[in-house]
Amino acid sequence: MKKIIGLLCLTVILTACNKSESKGNKNDELKEKKQISQEQKTHSEEAKSSENRISKDEAVKLAMKQFDDYLPNILKTYDGVIDLQVPNTGDFTGDGIEDVAIYWNIAPEGGNAIIGQGLSLYKNDGKTVKVIAGYEPDYLFAFDTIKNGKIIVERLEYAEEDGRCCPSIKTKHALTIKGNKAY
Repeated sequence: MKKIIGLLCLTVILTACNKSESKGNKNDELKEKKQISQEQKTHSEEAKSSENRISKDEAVKLAMKQFDDYLPNILKTYDGVIDLQVPNTGDFTGDGIEDVAIYWNIAPEGGNAIIGQGLSLYKNDGKTVKVIAGYEPDYLFAFDTIKNGKIIVERLEYAEEDGRCCPSIKTKHALTIKGNKAY
């Protein structure tokens, strides 16, 4: 009799444990399904929003068009001709969309010296681009990269033995954008 009661108790305990484990597995399965559903919804929303976004190439074209429209004002300021005009892309506004920075320099007509240079910075909101700031320091610099939300430039200086073509002192600097200026 004791054996039968012991066996019944063991059966009840095992059955209860099995049901508890089964409920736990079902809860885990429901949580996983809910998480997968939420991830699919998020990916679907991201896909829809990126479908409506302009491409990086289109953003560059729009920025270059705006730059070309404003270029006569820059040329008048420096009394020269455009020597270099290079678009660069990267997210420097922190919104996850690649913006456009146009690195440019001005030379005297018929000459090869740099008489002016700068960066024109365009925010890409996904639908259009608009100029937000300019960078025109009073020293020679080279554009380096856009990395970790920052625009990196190299300040260039001449050592005593450097030729006019090749400044050898290079100091990296991360730009800060405030208002319509970058520094």
